[in-house]
Amino acid sequence: MKNISLLLVFAFVAFSCNKSEEKENSKEKESIGFLKQDSIQVNYIGLPKLMDVNPKIQKILFFDPQAMKFVIADFEGNIVSEFTKERDAPDGFGFFPMAAGKFKENGSIQIVSARGLFEYDQEGNLLNSKKIPSDDVLPFSGRLDALQEIQFVEDQILLAGVVARSEFNKTQPEFYDTFLQLIWADTATGNFERFLNLEAESIFQNNMSHEPTTLSPKFEIIEDKLYVINGTDPYLNIYKKDPPYERISRIPLALKDYKLNPGEDPKKADPRAISYDPSFGNILKMAKVQDKLVISYVSGYDEQDTQLQNENRTEEDWNAFNERVSNKYKTHYLILDLEGNQLADLESPDEFDDVFVSRAGDLWFLGKANPEVEEDFFKLYKVSID
Repeated sequence: MKNISLLLVFAFVAFSCNKSEEKENSKEKESIGFLKQDSIQVNYIGLPKLMDVNPKIQKILFFDPQAMKFVIADFEGNIVSEFTKERDAPDGFGFFPMAAGKFKENGSIQIVSARGLFEYDQEGNLLNSKKIPSDDVLPFSGRLDALQEIQFVEDQILLAGVVARSEFNKTQPEFYDTFLQLIWADTATGNFERFLNLEAESIFQNNMSHEPTTLSPKFEIIEDKLYVINGTDPYLNIYKKDPPYERISRIPLALKDYKLNPGEDPKKADPRAISYDPSFGNILKMAKVQDKLVISYVSGYDEQDTQLQNENRTEEDWNAFNERVSNKYKTHYLILDLEGNQLADLESPDEFDDVFVSRAGDLWFLGKANPEVEEDFFKLYKVSID
């Protein structure tokens, strides 16, 4: 009888501890949120794209797609430099970078394009380049803002390497079987090493035709692990960071109301077309901040708005529709620990644009442009997750 009583006491204590732990975990989830620490107002007319923020040298790198120029500002909001690079100039990197430019430790700017590696000083002078022979240049997709970044890893640069059309096209199973998501760029030689196939369980291996834009990977290197999300496929894949990239785990992501694009019948799909359907969900970016992972995504439209999207309408009606869905479907930020456990799902504040970078333990968000009037400034927000 005494033993039974002791067992009951232990069971009660264990139950109480579990309940207490559950409450603490629940409280932690509820308490996580965005906290604005600071903001920088940059005096500039235009709609520049955020590429990089470097707190150490207190510089911000933008790209103005209308003027096709790089813009550098300081943390006081002053423009300190602007420069352009002609596509075919001797010191040019081509038409598009493959990902956003990024400051190196010495303050110079690293650009990676399909033509190779290019390093410029803050006035736009070419300091160093490693060009790829013309016959070896592949048609990699490009990106002008920090939704797609490069990552310095020892003497290499890690980046996404999506080729929309290769020996095979999107209507052929071989396109997905041979698809390689990432690139190691060697900073000494400029050589590109493509690696990492799609997962066999990926939605892209379902014998349907998928838009190449939906295959763009999101990635992070954290210590000895490589974290990858295969495009819009809502799973976090964790690998060992060195060849043969053994997979450690595959974790489903609990994305709120996420509408996954199953693809199109290959017999009906146009192999030459490249399009984007906003009615489906999209995973925008993954970044590490402190001891957490931040994954930004949009859920896609509900059934009614999907039907409305396909209706013929006037330009005025289209503008009204786009404004309404923009306000209705906010960008979300899934917060995970480094094991892939969910901590929170946050809705984007109204003043934040989708583009952000993670630097020195904080997030830096570009502010949304005023849709009503063109302003002669834009804002950058320094944000913590607490």
